[in-house]
Amino acid sequence: MVISIGAAAFWIALAAVLISGGYFNWRRERTRQETLLRLVEKSGQLDEQTVKAMFPPPPPLPPHVWGPPEHADGRRGLKVGGTIVFSLGIGMAIFAATIFKLGTPGMLDEAAYLSGWSALIACVGIGMFIASRFVRPPINERGRETS
Repeated sequence: MVISIGAAAFWIALAAVLISGGYFNWRRERTRQETLLRLVEKSGQLDEQTVKAMFPPPPPLPPHVWGPPEHADGRRGLKVGGTIVFSLGIGMAIFAATIFKLGTPGMLDEAAYLSGWSALIACVGIGMFIASRFVRPPINERGRETS
């Protein structure tokens, strides 16, 4: 098995970033614990405000983290995404047709693969656009569904 030097360098750099991030998090927690220990040794008791200042609670999660947002507009997202994906498929089909017409005989296999992929991508775009018709419309401020 042969691995290129660039791929090896990438994985080594990624490992270095992950290890250094873990080390600095561990060191930050250790420093907080040592500071807390020194405060207890010095004063003999611990103040609640000091503990809250040293260990702030995590920020609250937005309400839609565990479920769908209250006023989701998935319909618009699917329409826009479907249009973009469909346009990408059409562009690839035009490119494949250009290769069929102007390309060398060695390029015909690649153009055939490209035309197949373009058809698949265009069908995904059409599917997204059609799926937008079945998504529940967003709710307006009066509590009614908009169309």
